[in-house]
Amino acid sequence: MRAIVIAVFAAAVLAGDANAQEMTGAQMFRQNWTSAETASDGLGPIFNEASCHACHWFGGGARIRVRPDGEVAGAGVLLRHTFVDGTGDPHYGVQLQNKAVDGVAAEGVADLSALQVAGGLTRFLASVRFASGPGRTAGITMSLRAAPALDSTALVARVSNAAIIKGADSQDKNKNGISGRVHLLQVPGERPKIGRFNWKATAPRVEDQVANALWFDMGLTSTAHRAPQGECTSRQEDCLNAAGSQSPDLAPDFTDNEIAALADHVRSLVAPPTVPDQPQSFADAGCNSCHTPYMETEDGGSVALYSNLLLHDMGEGLTSYGGEGSARPTEWRTTPLVGFRGQLPDHRYLHDGRAANIDEAIRWHGGEAQRSRDAYMALSASEKLKLTSFVLALMSSMPVPPQGE
Repeated sequence: MRAIVIAVFAAAVLAGDANAQEMTGAQMFRQNWTSAETASDGLGPIFNEASCHACHWFGGGARIRVRPDGEVAGAGVLLRHTFVDGTGDPHYGVQLQNKAVDGVAAEGVADLSALQVAGGLTRFLASVRFASGPGRTAGITMSLRAAPALDSTALVARVSNAAIIKGADSQDKNKNGISGRVHLLQVPGERPKIGRFNWKATAPRVEDQVANALWFDMGLTSTAHRAPQGECTSRQEDCLNAAGSQSPDLAPDFTDNEIAALADHVRSLVAPPTVPDQPQSFADAGCNSCHTPYMETEDGGSVALYSNLLLHDMGEGLTSYGGEGSARPTEWRTTPLVGFRGQLPDHRYLHDGRAANIDEAIRWHGGEAQRSRDAYMALSASEKLKLTSFVLALMSSMPVPPQGE
């Protein structure tokens, strides 16, 4: 299979010109994909968005706005529906696809609303209107995901595996209440790989994350995901029929070279961060126990990241219900704090965007981060402001990529 527009750029990519390849990746990132002339090519049959840019505007993440009546409007917010072990709904799969190509019914639409809970915090609730097929299967749980910002991707990619392993303390041997662990990803026929990308560290490389997003979110195939029907299941006959041939020998929409070009563009979004002075309260509250300021790179240097890229139990308040890989429902990868997302409009925080600001994000911390949360809550108003201002400055420490880049 081939996505129609990619062929226009293929010659430049294969020629090996670095600048042409980067521009090709930028074009692919912004391209609105379509279904091709034959039923088994291109976008879909079911999908969430038709471009990478739609979810990652300017290379940032989801854009979410809570209206005065509590209705939540957003771009780049997805709904997962899985059993506790992470397996998907037998009819709808792991992810709700709310759009479809002509002749195929979308799975449904998730209506989001904001609910005020204790302490003035906000939680998002989802109600699904299924457009085709049965209702949700008994035992299935729902969990929202906001598309993460891509601003620190290149920095994360440079961190050495040894540095990630070095920071792990899954048994809490130092008795500080923090037991971060490496997310080892089991790959059939290969040695386990260290996850480092996405909310639960479910991808080891940028290329893997790109291929996953193309398939789940847009139904575009690669050598990593060859099924032309995308995420539609064996029970979704109209989707299977629209996908045409199920032969694994069909050429994918994206070749490995094209995946590499798109990944190179994602990596190009980064710029050296200007790290502000860290207030003493950041360390005193224990924030840097997980948000490690610097991590060692494969070439022996270091990058400012403010993460350890490990999984941590963040408590029941931040549970996602369904697992991903070996990550349990309450476990999340420590989010890198450097980037440019703090300057983007309608950016919210945490895995589902429930937190409107840094203060709310901190107050949702629990589990291994409970001590740090309590220490933050004990600070004076002025010290809280210094700490949250510092974190926001970290998240604004890179320039926002120009529009069209």
